[in-house]
Amino acid sequence: MSSETKERVLQWLTGSDVCFLIGAGCSRCAGKPLIGELTEKVLANVDPTIRKEFDGLKGTGTRAPTIEDLINYLVRYQYILQTMLDTDKHPIRPVWIDDSLQAIKKEIVANIADSWADSMVHMRFLQRIANRWSKSGRDIFTLNYDTLIEATLDKLRYQYVDGFRGSRRAWFDPTVYDEASTCVPNFRIHKLHGSINWLREETGHVRRTVVSSADDIKETVVVYPSEQKYLQTQFGVYETLMGRFRARLRAPNVNNCLVTLGYSFNDEHINEAIIDAINSTGSNLTVIAFIGPDPKAAEQQIQLTKIEERCDNRFNAFVGNSFYVGNALDATEANILLEAELWKFESLVDYIAGVAV
Repeated sequence: MSSETKERVLQWLTGSDVCFLIGAGCSRCAGKPLIGELTEKVLANVDPTIRKEFDGLKGTGTRAPTIEDLINYLVRYQYILQTMLDTDKHPIRPVWIDDSLQAIKKEIVANIADSWADSMVHMRFLQRIANRWSKSGRDIFTLNYDTLIEATLDKLRYQYVDGFRGSRRAWFDPTVYDEASTCVPNFRIHKLHGSINWLREETGHVRRTVVSSADDIKETVVVYPSEQKYLQTQFGVYETLMGRFRARLRAPNVNNCLVTLGYSFNDEHINEAIIDAINSTGSNLTVIAFIGPDPKAAEQQIQLTKIEERCDNRFNAFVGNSFYVGNALDATEANILLEAELWKFESLVDYIAGVAV
């Protein structure tokens, strides 16, 4: 790769006007499961009757069903039963659905929770992208429920804000993001789908607490993987955080850039927020996406090409080591970048921070 190309890529990833959207692929290096693995882990530990319902499902298109499809199915069934006067005629009862959903959700947390563990890969990444020239800190938006980023920032002793005030029983107060302070935070963390350590009190208030296992869970605010994501993000904490995401994407920064890492572009409400921001009046936003390969590569390419066509030539995706969309680089440079496999979080960190020794 030419030095000019590498310099351009480094500018994408470390420029002062860059923000990040981080998905599940970036937690894989710390042992957190992807959706297929999570599905098997959850089903292995719930009641066999839940597995029986799952085995009767089909995935989208030719994709195998996942725990997301199971939650969708149960939620839909629950809605139907709520419209009926007599549910005794149905083999599935509302109470069973409620219990099953709670069991599934608890297993999801059990497979993601940890004892506030940091990650060496995340450490090197955060050190490299720390925005020392910004007056507000580097914005990171994440769809992950785990606490890898927060724990690693603590390890580094970096200042950050996450929308909460306090410590062990912190409460959600988004005004902390924009408060003037003599100590500018290095990072502003926005967990768009919630977190395993967020709990909702009976009063409705959301608190951040300590969650190291499923036994610590009462009522989590996590947006679990299901089609209900969009509905759930319209209220309270999620409405606020999604509003901040949309506003940041529309920032009038001259070189405004969103870099996505470990995100597969399978959440429509996130995709639409990005597309709308690019097409908004006066937008300077460019998107650089490093995406893992999908088993159905042709379908994946069609989907991403459609997004690119809606984005005024400002959406660029480098997918696995096989194809790219967009025109940020010429064909030769883009193919060399694909060979670097920057869709792997560890490879990208090595690229921008130097190979770990």
